[in-house]
Amino acid sequence: MAKNITGRPGLYVHIPYCDTKCAYCDFYSITRQDSRAGFIPALIREIQSYGREPYTTRPFDTIYFGGGTPSLLSPGELEQILEALHQTFPIHSGCEITLEANPGTIGPEKLKAFKSLGVNRLSMGVQSFDDTDLKALGRIHSARQAVQSFSEARQAGFDNISLDLIFALPGQTLGRWELNLQRIRALAPEHISAYNLIYEEGTLFHRWREEGKIKPAPDILEQKLYETTIGALEKAGYILYEVSNFSRGEQYYSRHNSKYWDHTPYLGFGPSAHSYWPEQRWSNIRSATGYNRQIEAGESVVRFKEQLDDETRMFETVMLGLRTRAGIDLKRFTGRFHSGFDTLFRHQTEELIRGGFARFEDDHFRLTAKGLMICDEIIPHFHHG
Repeated sequence: MAKNITGRPGLYVHIPYCDTKCAYCDFYSITRQDSRAGFIPALIREIQSYGREPYTTRPFDTIYFGGGTPSLLSPGELEQILEALHQTFPIHSGCEITLEANPGTIGPEKLKAFKSLGVNRLSMGVQSFDDTDLKALGRIHSARQAVQSFSEARQAGFDNISLDLIFALPGQTLGRWELNLQRIRALAPEHISAYNLIYEEGTLFHRWREEGKIKPAPDILEQKLYETTIGALEKAGYILYEVSNFSRGEQYYSRHNSKYWDHTPYLGFGPSAHSYWPEQRWSNIRSATGYNRQIEAGESVVRFKEQLDDETRMFETVMLGLRTRAGIDLKRFTGRFHSGFDTLFRHQTEELIRGGFARFEDDHFRLTAKGLMICDEIIPHFHHG
């Protein structure tokens, strides 16, 4: 287990507001701000409603502000939310507090204020250092602004910054992507998330693809872009520790996101937020006005709840484990499901090892670099044993 992965529970806060809606984004976000005045009080009431056992028995060691664009919050609003979390839950003294921020929505003063409130990790949605790509994605910032925001964050004292990039954009060439990788290496953030573009249903990009207005990158180019990403970043000293995530050392693994990949409990607050507490999962309604209204009326905002059976938990353990560098911890798997992973999945593991896609090593079963590249094709083979 990496030194930054603790097994303690985490807290997630969803801030749904954005300046503009990006054409590829399927997270719940809105550009209308009319529900915002009632949102912070509603959010605080939801947080306080969890101030009881079993949620208050163990210290939480991550707080993650996602969205939407959490950097649109004023320092005063952020302070109120953090105060509510600290008053409701036991928070570990070494808590990782991450705030997602978009270049163009933060300046030196705001960054300093966020830092003084305890935010110690920034996750910046750069997406590209190419202005043509940024325009195509519907981002409001320029490449120059992204670099400027990064250096302002450094000046404000942030020494744990993650930058997001997206590859396989329509019309993107290998050469243009290599320039992106060059720019990001020059900035040397502690953490990099590099995602391939996915055409999620309900997004503008999905509709445009269906209408033939944009053409997705060919599979062979997408694979080449991913291979190039791994090669360039590993050469620059980054560890690929999850399919899309790279860090400059174990201490910079995203402690919060690792909870999602490891079935560690977490609570989510705000519209559309998800929670997982041993053997059950639930999510909130995807409407800021509905969220405010129901909380004001003293009603639950949980829209969906499920009890996880052993089969679901087992498949998810395999699916999430295979996406990580660590892979599947065989002893932990046996302890959890009272059956050996290698016995249950002998056929799948033998086939993958023969093809050079996976290996058994140090009591773990993990994909090789070759396997990680086609991880999404491998995972379904583990369904229903």
